[in-house]
Amino acid sequence: MSRLKKEIRPDFSEGIDRKQLKQVRDRFLQVNAERLDRARQAIQARHRDILELLPLLYHLNHPLLPGFVSRDTPSGLSLYSPAKTTISLARSFSQTFRYKAEKRQQCAIHSIFMMGSSGTLAHSESSDVDLWLCHDPELDASSLEKLKQKALKLDEWANDLGLELHTFLMNAKAFREQKSELEVDAESSGSAQHFLLLDEFYRTAILLAGRYPLWWLIPDYLESEYALTTERMLSQRFIKESEVIDFGSVAHIPESELVGAGLWQLYKSLDAPYKSVLKLLLIEVYAQELPERACLSLSFKSAVYRDELELEKLDPYYLIYQRLEQYLLANNEVKRLDLVRKSFYLKVNQALSKPSSKRSVSWQRACMDKLVRDWAWPERYFRQLDQRRNWRIEDVLLERQQLLTELTQSYRFLSNYARANNIASSITAADLTLLGRKLYAIFQRKAGKIEKVNPGIAPNIWEENLALHHSSSQSLKTDDSGQENVWLLYRDLAAGDDPLYHPTLRKSASLLELLSWLHFNGIVNADTRLSLNPGSSGVKMQELKALLGSLARTLKVPLQAVSQNEFMRPAYVKDLLLYINVGCDPMGSLSEPGLLRLSEQNDSLRYSSQRYNLVKTIDQVALNSWNELSTGRYELGETLLQNLQAYLLMCQAQLTEVACRLHVFCFASQRADAIAKRVKDLFESAREAFIVNGAVQTTRYVLNIEDSFYLIQSIDEQFRYQNIGDERALEAFLARPVSSFSPVVFDPYCFSTENLLSYAASRALPQHLQVFYHIGPKKLSLCIVDEVGSVLSEQLPAIQEELFLASLVQFLRNLAERRQLDQNLVGAADIPELKLYKVAVQQSGRLESRAVKIPEPRASYQVAVTAYFDAMQLQYDLSYEGRDFTFTEHGEHKEQALLHFIRSQAQYDSRLPVMVSDVSYPSDPILMRNSGGGMRSYLDYLSVYLEVESRFRILQS
Repeated sequence: MSRLKKEIRPDFSEGIDRKQLKQVRDRFLQVNAERLDRARQAIQARHRDILELLPLLYHLNHPLLPGFVSRDTPSGLSLYSPAKTTISLARSFSQTFRYKAEKRQQCAIHSIFMMGSSGTLAHSESSDVDLWLCHDPELDASSLEKLKQKALKLDEWANDLGLELHTFLMNAKAFREQKSELEVDAESSGSAQHFLLLDEFYRTAILLAGRYPLWWLIPDYLESEYALTTERMLSQRFIKESEVIDFGSVAHIPESELVGAGLWQLYKSLDAPYKSVLKLLLIEVYAQELPERACLSLSFKSAVYRDELELEKLDPYYLIYQRLEQYLLANNEVKRLDLVRKSFYLKVNQALSKPSSKRSVSWQRACMDKLVRDWAWPERYFRQLDQRRNWRIEDVLLERQQLLTELTQSYRFLSNYARANNIASSITAADLTLLGRKLYAIFQRKAGKIEKVNPGIAPNIWEENLALHHSSSQSLKTDDSGQENVWLLYRDLAAGDDPLYHPTLRKSASLLELLSWLHFNGIVNADTRLSLNPGSSGVKMQELKALLGSLARTLKVPLQAVSQNEFMRPAYVKDLLLYINVGCDPMGSLSEPGLLRLSEQNDSLRYSSQRYNLVKTIDQVALNSWNELSTGRYELGETLLQNLQAYLLMCQAQLTEVACRLHVFCFASQRADAIAKRVKDLFESAREAFIVNGAVQTTRYVLNIEDSFYLIQSIDEQFRYQNIGDERALEAFLARPVSSFSPVVFDPYCFSTENLLSYAASRALPQHLQVFYHIGPKKLSLCIVDEVGSVLSEQLPAIQEELFLASLVQFLRNLAERRQLDQNLVGAADIPELKLYKVAVQQSGRLESRAVKIPEPRASYQVAVTAYFDAMQLQYDLSYEGRDFTFTEHGEHKEQALLHFIRSQAQYDSRLPVMVSDVSYPSDPILMRNSGGGMRSYLDYLSVYLEVESRFRILQS
């Protein structure tokens, strides 16, 4: 015989009946007690003990009980008195614990609620528990921090015992006034939703201890008069304020909040797609039906007032399903309804195709069994869903596509709804940015990005047997030009089977892209049995396993969850993996494999006497701070330089972030370790040359590949490289003037041994003119580094050291004075400081230098030189004491003519040398400008000076 239902329908316009209020409260408390009992039944015994202890642990501070922070941590729980069983449980942690009630204890904690799936159809032993710890709104910041620390400690304590607990500190007054400061994270939606969160709270919350919600006492048909009614109840003392907690009304859910909450649920769909499908569709229903039809929490409250207390029909998940089913049937959306039913079934997770393992059937199973009878599902459909743990990759891919279709439809609905109603999302700009970045990381498709194919669909999609075939091993043609150059993935393909009769799991043009996809999605691990048909690709099984092993060691899956802080800034690359010569033997293409001429040249970029570059292809795998994994391949053109260029651009883009970890691998059959080390050394050396103290330097980086030198520079925030040519061409290039200080940095492998050019260039200093020279038996080697880092390298005939230094210093002094006058400078601020260094070669082959004192002026016959261009060729004329010796008159013999003239003078002194004292260029406004737009550099003049001096030294020797 069914129970006689008695509806409570207060009419507060005629007065407030305290007896009715008590009946309403008791009815809600009855539902609450039954829900709490179901929540306890669904969890393990030790987890039940945690739930029983939590109110006591917040009620007092005891140093020997879990969660203790300090004696003055806010405590005292309203209306709470522990049961004897609770005190006994506490004594299991401390035998000395004695509970003593404080008659006048200040209650800083108003209520403790569980909310979410606890006690519902969807609750299971593995479910987490969300706890609302509602505190006194007047607590100061210091007290709140202590209470927060206690909550964190108790969460950790519960987690250590196997109960996933998340506690949120709640200020009911601030929440009611919409001033709550919840942040967007894995468990909180931040500002994305307020009324929707409250709607969920009112229909799911279970009161563990403390004050009950004032909302219970306001009939659903008076929800629009909520504030007026509650104020009347409290002011006229129909209820005690110390017995209730007030989070406010759900009479009106703003349209803007539906948009923000929808974005939040799209983000949550990565971890719980089926739950998100239900909640996203509920948002759609609310958008279409509110306010004409009430929200679910008001439906729940209305049912309690009508005395419809059957828990199954009050279940929050049942209420959601019932509302969605009605909506979709009304719109004849059968496919979406099927997905909703599947999502609901999987969320409840009762496996109806399997017999119950328990003696008595659980209420959840009985409820689901009754509910699905009308769905007309065949038995095989139940079995398929119940065997989700065993779903294979193709099942997951099909399911993922269905889910993405629904999620995409939800996104479009939200976008159209916001546009049509001119709605700005209620979510704050900061939270909107965070959610936008999270959604971008999850759903954005871009070239090379590895998609996560199992977003909470199946527990595990690991495969035991996989086969990789290169398409060249099959008769698969794309056109008349040849075979398709792709990799094909199969499952359970025996060695002798014809792959054409087996479905392909995946196809990719890049082996590394395919392996990264397998690894990132947990489809392959060390226990997977692999087979390989490489065709003409050159890949071997040993290399294949090495590739997978390196991915497993470097990028451990599942990846660590992305922290909130990471989403608060743009994504940056955390790990960059470079794979050199995948499926390629760099030695196999040499002109005489195995017969290379012996050489001391072991640099992998100019190997052997034939100067081979052993880096042929580079595959790139990058993991960024948002856990996005992407791949790329470089195999055409100047592979190494293109990849280095991209790497330097990446380093420049994330100057202020954590430095990217660089991993370089090579698994070729020959010289693999040497090739990998060479590439890593190059990349790190270039990065250190360009990135110093968080800023990009105006460096000129030189490296040597095969028979050519290359120069890399940062120009207009881009890294550009160019082929310079041989060493003589490099010397000429480095002597060119530049507009600002730009030191030359040589790759450590540029020269077989340290030489004067690289030694001098590495010591460049702004506003310094440095001369490095080495005196050999037959020649003097010279490098001059100017104030902007350019380097002039010359070889002079053997010359007396003192004479060389005196001549050079005198010339530079004269040049500095004239430049100062030409530029109308005041003082010598822009005149570079001159330094002289004598370089010696040590027994180890390394160079060392010592500073040389600048010599005093020396008496000499001083010659002036005027340089000019004739048909793009540099020419010059000589002048001595007003007498000119021109190229036009004397041709290549002008030096001999000048010397003959000096020696023919009556006062000629053979002890005095002939020296070049000055070099000038004609006043041509075009020719006087260099590429940087300024006056000619010191090296322009020094180049002419050294050429003429060299001729004089030869003629005077």
